[in-house]
Amino acid sequence: MSEEPMSEDPSSESPRSEDPSSEPLYVPALPARRSALDAYEKSAPAVRARVAPLWTVPPRFGRDRTMGMRPRRPLDPDPVALAAHVRTTLHAIERVQGGLPAWVDTFHVEDEPGALAAAFGPGPGSTPLRPVTGVGRAPGQQAACAEAARLSGHGLGVRVFLTALPDERLRDRVRLLLDRIAFARCPVDLLLDLGAVDDEHHPAEKWALRALGLLGPLHHWRTVVVLAGSFPRTYPEDYGAPLGEAHRFDWDIWHMLVDGTHRPAVRVVYGDYGADHAASADRPVDAGGGSPWGVVRYTTERTFLLARVPTRGPDHADVIRELVRQIVHAEGFRGAEFSAGERWLDSCAAGRAAGRVRAGARGSGAGGPEVWLRTGHVQHLAQVVRALRRRP
Repeated sequence: MSEEPMSEDPSSESPRSEDPSSEPLYVPALPARRSALDAYEKSAPAVRARVAPLWTVPPRFGRDRTMGMRPRRPLDPDPVALAAHVRTTLHAIERVQGGLPAWVDTFHVEDEPGALAAAFGPGPGSTPLRPVTGVGRAPGQQAACAEAARLSGHGLGVRVFLTALPDERLRDRVRLLLDRIAFARCPVDLLLDLGAVDDEHHPAEKWALRALGLLGPLHHWRTVVVLAGSFPRTYPEDYGAPLGEAHRFDWDIWHMLVDGTHRPAVRVVYGDYGADHAASADRPVDAGGGSPWGVVRYTTERTFLLARVPTRGPDHADVIRELVRQIVHAEGFRGAEFSAGERWLDSCAAGRAAGRVRAGARGSGAGGPEVWLRTGHVQHLAQVVRALRRRP
């Protein structure tokens, strides 16, 4: 990869002209919710130009799902509402992408024929969105993805969930899938997904290397991405006040792959789950309810800094601002000019943050869960792009 001139602030550069078929620098797996969509849209143009998200359409209704695990029967009771949910979500993704490429995974909404028709109809065929399929999915879904990719010419992604050490059986299933979608004659991307990796003893590097050795030679992949998520699903209480801290094992895995002694034969693009946990796309949009606690998050070079903050209470805004000050004054804070995420945190710490807030915090300038998550994604995307661009 050719070396580029660096700037401390990735938003200070003019965005380069982006070829929709070019390889991204970074692939975050993000749920297609307002917080993540707004975060990508609010990121600096130079950041967006290097990032190709893997958007997952969340379920509309019911209980939490699990990526890669098919339900025994359709879980959404209203196929018409489900199809409308898929169309609306795809339109929102297309709008925020602004002509830049992205993958779209409809895994959680593929149980109804109406939703499939909405997902892979004429709309995505005329946009730079790349549909996603994978082994274990219905043959109709696989064929629909390939047909959409054939019509658009933008290609498609094959997402492979690694939940154990892969073997030749996985290789044979991927080979069969490639044969089934070969009629599309389009570029194909390999998206290796390790899911949640929040334990230093997880053999994720071993799994990834084995998968790359088995699947890499099967096809001339346009892009090969290894994804993992290390943001904790629950707050790490054992770290104590004022801030929690979680290690970024996903970042370590990628470095071991590209800098280790057993480097894969293919070039591997870094992927993670942004500034949220790996199950962030599994919760239905109509889940309802709200916790009395939320998390303000910040990404450093090797860890996530976490502040557990109240969402309600008479003095909760003051508590939030005090904890955010701890982040702003922590070692590794990149300064208010680095991205819109840092600017919001700095303003909140000073008591002047603006933005949409939840009930109970109106006018407080301390934000709410959606604002905190959006802010976390914005600064995380900028930080990862800077870190990757610093590499020769």
